[in-house]
Amino acid sequence: MSTTTYFYVRPTDSLFVRGNLAFGDSGEHGTSLMPPPPSLFAGAFRSALLGKDAAQLASFVAAGRCTNPQLAQCLGTPTAPGDFCITWLSLAGNTGTEADPKPEPLSPLPADLLMLGKTFTKLEPRPLTKGVQSAGDLPQRATLISGKQEKPTGGIYLRGKGLNLHLQGQMPEQAHGVPSSHLYQRDPRLGIGLNLDARTAEEGQIYTTEGYAFSPSTGFLVGIQGAANLLPTKGVLRLGGDGRSANYQQIQFTPPKRPDSITAKKRFRLILQTPAIFSQGWLPEGIVQQNNSGLRLSGKGYSAILSCASLGRRDVISGWDLHQWAPKPAQAAVPAGSVYWFEQFEGDIDKLAAWVDGGLWPDTLDANQAMRRAEGYNRALLGAWN
Repeated sequence: MSTTTYFYVRPTDSLFVRGNLAFGDSGEHGTSLMPPPPSLFAGAFRSALLGKDAAQLASFVAAGRCTNPQLAQCLGTPTAPGDFCITWLSLAGNTGTEADPKPEPLSPLPADLLMLGKTFTKLEPRPLTKGVQSAGDLPQRATLISGKQEKPTGGIYLRGKGLNLHLQGQMPEQAHGVPSSHLYQRDPRLGIGLNLDARTAEEGQIYTTEGYAFSPSTGFLVGIQGAANLLPTKGVLRLGGDGRSANYQQIQFTPPKRPDSITAKKRFRLILQTPAIFSQGWLPEGIVQQNNSGLRLSGKGYSAILSCASLGRRDVISGWDLHQWAPKPAQAAVPAGSVYWFEQFEGDIDKLAAWVDGGLWPDTLDANQAMRRAEGYNRALLGAWN
């Protein structure tokens, strides 16, 4: 597996990330996504690689492949991606300077972590109480144990130290939570449709689009495999709707450490870092129903029983295919932050970790899966279940 190179990406203006709701008629409002999907950055960095050389860009547009061997190995073709792959995406707070950024990852709260008032609390798997019925095949339900009824605080991001604690099975502290209002603000814009021939305003074609304006110390942390030595250490990207600019700079970053307790306790959590596209809907690849043991995850050298899951509302991902000049197929996805609890783990923990580090994909990929893998979907982190 090739080495991951990390970049700090800082938008220079408001960022517009189109959602998947229908948009185009007069008076409609175009919503944006935050955090953005990983495919936004895959497209931006792949375009930056191609844009360095006009001849390579022309070759890719005309023939679907670069003539430069290194670039061809990295980018592949429009239907068969090469080595390029997004392996990490999160918001980031810059704790350094603009010239020497030291970004800290900022993640939306996982589905098993809530902030009640000013205190973090967890959802824990619990068997159903006798007399209570619930849909689903899993033996346990993610349950909040609290002394009082209280509505969770929304819009909280988890700092890097808090994420590390949560993955190790420990409780983050209040200081590890950051309100989204400290990171970005919604920035709606009014637009008017134009007649391209007369260069005049079209009657009734007024609409609004939603963007996000970032604080001076907020950007994105992006990890990329397969592009070593092909990207300059710093540069400019064309990012999001309207082709807004963003600066990027290569930085040093160490991802969270794998928990040490998995082998001894024989149980673990999977926490989705990016939206995931599974062939079985909400079930990760490799899970099959077994009569005697329920839903079992089986891989090369490891196995475990799926005991509980906490999932957010289903996402829909699509995008725009620039080479075909057509929309990509819309697909249902399990949202980032969703959590799966596994127990009765058996086998080699290194082989389980290798599967997670490579993305929760099957061994054999079709063309669409290969492209979505390169775009950074199905990324997950291993967490302890204490």
